[in-house]
Amino acid sequence: MEFKPLSERWCKPVLNRYGKKIYLDQMTVEELKERVEENDIVIVPVGSMENHGPPSPIGEDTFIGASIAERAAYETGVTVAPPIFYGSHPSHHYGMPGTIPVSKDAFIGYLVSVVKWLSHAGFKKIILWNSHGQEYVLPIVKDKAIVEEGVHALIMVTSWWSWVQDLLRKAGTGEEIAPGVRLETPFIHADEVETSCIWYVAPELVNVEAMKRSKTEKMTRFIDARWINAAGNVFPDKPFNWYDVSNPPEIYHYSLGVVGDASKADIEKGKVLIEKSIERFIEFLEWLKSEYPPGRVPKTWIDPEDLKYDKP
Repeated sequence: MEFKPLSERWCKPVLNRYGKKIYLDQMTVEELKERVEENDIVIVPVGSMENHGPPSPIGEDTFIGASIAERAAYETGVTVAPPIFYGSHPSHHYGMPGTIPVSKDAFIGYLVSVVKWLSHAGFKKIILWNSHGQEYVLPIVKDKAIVEEGVHALIMVTSWWSWVQDLLRKAGTGEEIAPGVRLETPFIHADEVETSCIWYVAPELVNVEAMKRSKTEKMTRFIDARWINAAGNVFPDKPFNWYDVSNPPEIYHYSLGVVGDASKADIEKGKVLIEKSIERFIEFLEWLKSEYPPGRVPKTWIDPEDLKYDKP
C-alpha cells in the first residue's frame, strides 16, 4: 500500500534548488545541525490575520511575506522559519471581522523567544521579514533580544515593500513601474497594490469578481495627507508615519475592509512588485552570505563586564 502525506500544505517537503529543505519545521535535528554549518541565515516571515476586504484571504499578509521568503530561500539556500501568522495591529484595525490582534506585549515577548532560540539553534543572522503594518514594534524585539536576553546574533527587521519603495512612489505620477504597467493609487491597505500582490502570489485564493465592488467610498482623514505618510511608509518626507497618530477606525469608516481602490488591482502589477522584491532580496542575501559566512558574526552586543554603570 502506498502512503501519501495527509496534508498538502504541511506534510510535503519544500526543497531549494540544491535539493535540501527550505523550512525549519520540516527538518530533522541532524538536518538542522548540517544546515547551520553551511548557512546560518534564517528568515522569519511575520504576518497577520486580518480583514482584507471582499476579494482577499484573511491570511494575505502572511502569504505574501512567506512566498517571497520561500522564493529567496530556494535560490540562496537560507532557511525559512515557520511564519508568525498572528500579528500586532494599530488601534484603528481593531474590531474588523477576521482581524485577530495580538497585544503588543504578548507579540513582542513571543518574537523575542523565537529569536533567542533560533540563535541557540545556530542561526546567527536572523531576518524578521515583515509583511504587515507592524514595523513600529519589531525593532523592539531586536533590542530586547540583544539587551535583555543576551542574544549574540545579527538581527535585522525589514518589510517586503521596503525593497520596492522606488516603484511604489511612482503611484499616481503616470510613470511606469515596468513597460506598460502603472500604479494609479498609493499603497495603503487592501487596495490596488496589496490586492494586486496577493492576486499574483495566491491567485486561487482571490475572488476576482469581488474586486469590482472593493472600493472605498470616501477616504477619511483627521489630518491632511501632506503631514502624514499614509502610503505604506514609502514617503520619508512626511512629519508623521501613519502609525504615529490616531486614525479613523476601519470598522466605522471602511466597513468593506478596503482602504483605497482594490478594483484597480491587476495581476501584472503584483508580478512586477513581488518579482522585483524577490530579486533585490536575493541580491542582499548573497551579499550577506559572502560578507558573513557561517560562524562569522559582527559584534552587535555589549559584554556585561564592559559596562561601567555598576562600577566605581
